[in-house]
Amino acid sequence: MGTTPARRKTYSAPALEKGLSMLELLADEPGGLKLSDIARRLDRSVGEIFRMLAVLEQRGYVTSMNGTDTYRLTLKMFDLSHRFPPVKRLTSIAAPVMEQLALGTGQSCHLSTYYEGKAHVIAQQDPSSERIFSVRLGASAPLVNSCSGHILLTFANEETRVRMLAELPARDRPRKSDLRQLVGKVRKQGFERVASQQIHGVEDIGFPVFDYTGAIVAALVMPFVSYLDGSHPVAIDQAVLRVKAAAETISSNLGI
Repeated sequence: MGTTPARRKTYSAPALEKGLSMLELLADEPGGLKLSDIARRLDRSVGEIFRMLAVLEQRGYVTSMNGTDTYRLTLKMFDLSHRFPPVKRLTSIAAPVMEQLALGTGQSCHLSTYYEGKAHVIAQQDPSSERIFSVRLGASAPLVNSCSGHILLTFANEETRVRMLAELPARDRPRKSDLRQLVGKVRKQGFERVASQQIHGVEDIGFPVFDYTGAIVAALVMPFVSYLDGSHPVAIDQAVLRVKAAAETISSNLGI
């Protein structure tokens, strides 16, 4: 007679669940939320929310804005995530390569990884130029209409790609024919070069970064800006080659 696998036990920790709910709520509100709004959205009393916020503020996870009752997240969770060994190793290896790339091209660049339906910027480098366009560290981008998203989708294995798409809201999932066309084009090229769908006048260049097993771990992207006076150090075709070389260097160094 076969045995029935034991069901996974569930536990309740109301205070912890309350705190995590508050952090998750504030993560979607870069401008912060008032105490009363947090209490209303979480269906809790102002008193219990205030006590929890006070503890989170003491621990450095949230801060009150200018002494008001509006609270927002600090970067502490972002800092904690970067202490996670794989991310820390990736960013430490990529940092000097990205610095040289930015200085040599006069363009900013950033490194993005996949998390919960989006591409998230985990490293960013600006050039020394006075005129720059850059993406904020910690920013996120959609999978289906961003350069980094295209790279992460294209070079993921089939099983991972299915999971990534399943984590998107149904309205954001591309048609199968559109996805096949996108993946086929980017894979054939080995990179993505596309006009930004968020910022007019920016052309994004992206290449995959692989670990020692050959699995994609990040997308290295340069949002290329052409100056009207032609003063940028390199043309976009040369920038493509430099981003490619940088991505290959990072990938190679990850295998050491």
